[in-house]
Amino acid sequence: MKRLREFDVLKGLCITAVILIHVTSHGVGTFDPTSTSYFVYLILNRLSQFAVPTFIFTSCVLLSYIHGDGFRSMTTEKLKTFYRKRFVRIIPPYLIWTLVYLVVKHIESNGTVLVTLGNYFNLLLKGDGYYHLYFVIVILQVYIFLPFIMYVMSHLSIKFHYVLLCSVGIQVACYYFYESYLIHYFPRGTRLMIWYLVFVLMGVWIGINYETYCKKDRYITAFVPIAIVSGISYTYLYHLSNISQHVPLGRLNLVWYIYVSSMPLLLLYISKKVNSRFFETAGQLSFGIFLMHPLFLFIMNRIYATANAILYDIFVFFIIYSLSYIITKWLEATPWGKYIVG
Repeated sequence: MKRLREFDVLKGLCITAVILIHVTSHGVGTFDPTSTSYFVYLILNRLSQFAVPTFIFTSCVLLSYIHGDGFRSMTTEKLKTFYRKRFVRIIPPYLIWTLVYLVVKHIESNGTVLVTLGNYFNLLLKGDGYYHLYFVIVILQVYIFLPFIMYVMSHLSIKFHYVLLCSVGIQVACYYFYESYLIHYFPRGTRLMIWYLVFVLMGVWIGINYETYCKKDRYITAFVPIAIVSGISYTYLYHLSNISQHVPLGRLNLVWYIYVSSMPLLLLYISKKVNSRFFETAGQLSFGIFLMHPLFLFIMNRIYATANAILYDIFVFFIIYSLSYIITKWLEATPWGKYIVG
């Protein structure tokens, strides 16, 4: 099956947004909320929040495009092959980078966080090795359940707009189930696959029916005003919450869901129109860039020595992106690269 470059471009856009989120996050918390700098950081940070949902969406589209027909009939051998390929690419790097970031945490905490086997396994299980590694826990859950979702979806004869409506309904039900029950056992919902179920279900249908979907995906541009309005609304509500004004959590999450649900569809459409070798290659290297860029951000923050934060952060963005890009590309060319960067 031919490689579709739009998936690589889409992942390239996502990893760029991830780095932007991490570089700008400190400004949202430290700048004066009435300053221009604060609003620049706030807008860049909040409007980039589509990154993780879109990564999950892209993985589901791509894997369903490749394996959707194969999982119309479920066999143990197919499951074993699917899981082996997925887990070999993600678990060894996760083990290695969790250890790396345990050492980083030890340094950050001035020795308070101990580098012990107990701490290491605790961080592994919770996805708390560092602030970005929770994504690995989520994507592992997606990989575990994806074959079964593909099996069900491949036997359904249903149009995309109905899938979209059903996905939204299921997501709302899962959200209230989490808030009413699961929150007591899992305080951070973003660690659970059900938090992202709408992106999984949309992605699986599109992947299985990709040729059909592409014939009508121009209609997705109707989501442009929805994405703009919800993105602005989400940023504004987050700002109010950030300056200690009361914003109902349900309302904030609702607007977030609308924004980050519309963005993957729009960005997939845009990715088919964009001819960018850089984003295409960045997408191919995205998992390695994702794993290592916070390490370089940590190092750059330790040597921070300038009065102009905005100019420095622009510099930091390009430095950590470039280093992660180059080193991942080099590692992928080595025999052991897949165990380090996937």
